[in-house]
Amino acid sequence: MQTKDGHLPKNLGDKVLLVAASHTGNNIFCTPAIRFLKKHYPNTIFDLVALNQKSAEVFYGNNDVSTLFITDKKHKLTKLAKNYSTVICLYYKSVDVVSGIEKNLASVPPLVSGVHHADQVLNFVADYTGHELTEVDRAYVIGNGSTTNSSPIANADIGNDDILICMHLGCARTAIHGWKFFYRHKTMHQKLWPIDSYIELANQLIRANSRIRFVITGTRHEAFLGKRFEKSVPGTINLIGKTSIPELFKLMRDMNLFISQDCGVLHVASASGVPLLGLFGPTNPANTGPYPMKKNHIAIKKESMAAINPTEVVAAALRLLDDFPKTRVLESLGSH
Repeated sequence: MQTKDGHLPKNLGDKVLLVAASHTGNNIFCTPAIRFLKKHYPNTIFDLVALNQKSAEVFYGNNDVSTLFITDKKHKLTKLAKNYSTVICLYYKSVDVVSGIEKNLASVPPLVSGVHHADQVLNFVADYTGHELTEVDRAYVIGNGSTTNSSPIANADIGNDDILICMHLGCARTAIHGWKFFYRHKTMHQKLWPIDSYIELANQLIRANSRIRFVITGTRHEAFLGKRFEKSVPGTINLIGKTSIPELFKLMRDMNLFISQDCGVLHVASASGVPLLGLFGPTNPANTGPYPMKKNHIAIKKESMAAINPTEVVAAALRLLDDFPKTRVLESLGSH
């Protein structure tokens, strides 16, 4: 088989080691490229290194990956790489970890603005291997790595007419450092929308439609945000600290709408097909917004997160709920 320029596609060998990132979102950006590689090299074994435990959840149940390793130690990765014919570093900031590998190493270059990060990784592996991209290749892949087939809200008291909106209140920093970061440095974090704005948004939406209920997610370090939200918004279903990435993916399929700032869970939602409303300050949705952008996605972009008005978000949320209604099947959630 020849490429479009008449050359033979690159021979990757029998075993390839892929190196991803340390953040959930950046690892999700790698999944279209991994699927692309497996599609064109179905007989090649693709093993993968994620740099920490939490972000590795992105690859649980991913059928394109044979073995998942978790380490951020350069010497361990250098030793591991000796067992592979090719090593491909899929995230440019992981290049330090692979710098000890002396042969058959390919690395994604630094990302540029104006092109989605997932597309840049995908374009790199297409150019490196010599295979042509199609629009079908532009899709995230999240596997079923959960130990249960039931929804994370299977035991919640949910009615047929309830409209469920999931919101993720935190960010990568609050997920790791919790309230200490939030109260000391929240004004310095460019991606974080104020918790009071989320509360105001929720209560405005409930006033607009009393059938609306909120499901909130986050890590256990973000429990303080959940308590504050739950206290101010009646009927909240609090799942903070109770979901893995595969479980979040499953949860999104039971939601009518997802709303959050630019964070890893926004990309989980983007993979699921749920109507999605993303809030962006200085970060560019062209780089890290919903992927690929669909009719049921809206990105609100302002110079700062503080400049995003809850009333504007309410209008966008109600428009998505009207344009993309969902009929809830209680059997998928459990009987009540």
